[in-house]
Amino acid sequence: MRPLPILLCAAWLAAFASVASAQDEDLVRRDHLSVQLVAADRAVVPGGTLDVALRLVHDAHWHTYWLNPGDSGLATKLAWTLPEGASAGPIRWPAPSRLPLGPLINFGYEGDLLLPVRIALPATLAPGDTFSATVKASWLVCKEECIPGDASLSLALPVAERAQPDPDWSARIGAAIAAEPPRVDWPARIAREGETIVVAVEPAGAELDAATLEVFPLPTQVMATARGRVAAADGGGLRIDTPISDAFVELPAQVDLLLVDGAAGARRAVQVSAAAATAPLPSAAQGGDAGAAGGGDGVGLLAALLFALAGGVLLNLMPCVFPVLSLKAMGLAAHAHERPRARRHGLLYLAGVLAAFAALAGTLIALRAAGEQLGWGFQLQLPWVVGALALLMLAMGLSLSGVFEIGGGWMGAGQSLAGRDDGRGAFFTGVLAVLVASPCTAPFMGPALGFAVTQAPGVALAVFLALGLGLALPIVLLSFAPALAQRLPRPGAWMQTFKQAMAFPLYLTAVWLLWVLGRQVGVDGLALLLAGAVALAFSLWQLGRTGGAWRGVGIAAGFAGALAALVALPAPGGAGAAPARADEVAWEPWSPERVASLRAEGRPVLVNMTAAWCITCLANERVALSSDAFQQRLAQTGTAYLKGDWTQRDARITEYLARFGRNGVPLYVLYPAGGGEPDVLPQLLTPDLVDAALTRAAQR
Repeated sequence: MRPLPILLCAAWLAAFASVASAQDEDLVRRDHLSVQLVAADRAVVPGGTLDVALRLVHDAHWHTYWLNPGDSGLATKLAWTLPEGASAGPIRWPAPSRLPLGPLINFGYEGDLLLPVRIALPATLAPGDTFSATVKASWLVCKEECIPGDASLSLALPVAERAQPDPDWSARIGAAIAAEPPRVDWPARIAREGETIVVAVEPAGAELDAATLEVFPLPTQVMATARGRVAAADGGGLRIDTPISDAFVELPAQVDLLLVDGAAGARRAVQVSAAAATAPLPSAAQGGDAGAAGGGDGVGLLAALLFALAGGVLLNLMPCVFPVLSLKAMGLAAHAHERPRARRHGLLYLAGVLAAFAALAGTLIALRAAGEQLGWGFQLQLPWVVGALALLMLAMGLSLSGVFEIGGGWMGAGQSLAGRDDGRGAFFTGVLAVLVASPCTAPFMGPALGFAVTQAPGVALAVFLALGLGLALPIVLLSFAPALAQRLPRPGAWMQTFKQAMAFPLYLTAVWLLWVLGRQVGVDGLALLLAGAVALAFSLWQLGRTGGAWRGVGIAAGFAGALAALVALPAPGGAGAAPARADEVAWEPWSPERVASLRAEGRPVLVNMTAAWCITCLANERVALSSDAFQQRLAQTGTAYLKGDWTQRDARITEYLARFGRNGVPLYVLYPAGGGEPDVLPQLLTPDLVDAALTRAAQR
């Protein structure tokens, strides 16, 4: 071996070690963190500036926090003691990283970090003096647990006629200053749309990759920490949709944001100021490139359409839709052997379903855009809607029982609304099917609806119409398939018996709706509507009679009494409202604070989001969530069981549903023991499925 290369290598290593030792000799060790105060110059000049930096060297996998720490944590703070006439500017924060911790997302830093500060020096200094500065630094350093720390750090530098850069720190501090995201004057606007904060920005002269763009808000009370959905906006620029912050109160006149583009592995960051919008923001461009979607099931448009179609088909199997579909099947049986008429009725039924879904979707989208927190089945959170449906079910049942007839016969529930057998009945049967289907949530519907309400109105409407197409599909196929029609029985005397028998499912539906109403407005409100039901029955009895001098007066008085009862219903949750019934299985009321408290204890937590009008919810309760075996498994695994009741409007539950990409109940979320990401259980439960999930959560 040649001795000269070896000697040169050894000398280089020794020099590097001495420099590293010099840079680290002033490090102050604290819990999982070492800190140091360093300066870019070895000597300063009177009236000049001095760039210093707090150096934080984190242990592996430990972190400290940015100016906005995210879901938890505290930003690092500096308190300076300086000579008279000197002043220290703010920390020049570099762009942070997202640091997930269980269900939380924090903003902060790992590794070897410099936080630069510029100090203005007094002109009263003179060459030969010494400039001294002391800083009290405080921080919170976290991994799974968090440890507060602080240290007092000082430096003393000679005052000279000319500044003398420090060869060890000048370049590093200069690079840290350059890493501060520059402020740009790009046009940007911000607005609240329902439970979403929307930012529209025009990156003038710059190209940003929507697929890798991250948004970090400087204020903590506006946007949630979830990664926003970034897409090209109509008219150019970008549209960023992010869930609203839990701590949101009102939208400030201006919100500062960091836009961090991680394309090609290089992070570029800029700071923009978004002014509160005074006009609607542009929607996402059709076919725009969606960026990272925050939360939810990661459902794309095609998948959402397919899920909605499948969910609509399965909705036909839900018990809330059965009475209306039975009536429609009876109408098809009557016309099954008249092919043109059957096909026409099938298409009109489809038109009624799609029209009702379009109206429902339009109302939901408009109200959410206006700031209302609503979801699937929202109309059944209104007592007068529940009462009106109960009276409608009663009226339909009485007609089937022969108390009164309209138009000479019933070929579907909607024909009673149209008053004639000319196809209008098929249309209104479709409308009615949508109204009574809204309490139910079929498999596949949850992700589809959760996706729909986060999209532009056109995309949302397409998803709702796909759901309507699925609901109408079986009846449409039946009306257009000759082979199926041949299997239907021909009209005959049996239809009268079948018609009368179909009255009883309608009566049961009315009873269920009255029970829901009692949960909302209490026994007094329930008694009021029952009086209205008697008035309606009297009016319909008069309608079925022939002749009588006072018949018209009786009909009008009965309808007026029913309408007065609906108008006089008290508001939800008023005096006398029935509390949620305590099942045999012990449970606690849901709240975000209770979930956080139980998770801090390391316990598994099962959250059940339900509503009294949700048939799927009630079925799951009876099948899988009320048995002795379920209660025993909760006790064995130490799982806390929380319920959220969405029977009446609850903004916090609506927001919680949105976090998981859902727009309606049921929702079952299981948080594992000891932290970690929660599992979302299927919308239809079985005892074995729940048992296995509880066991897994306790073992994680």
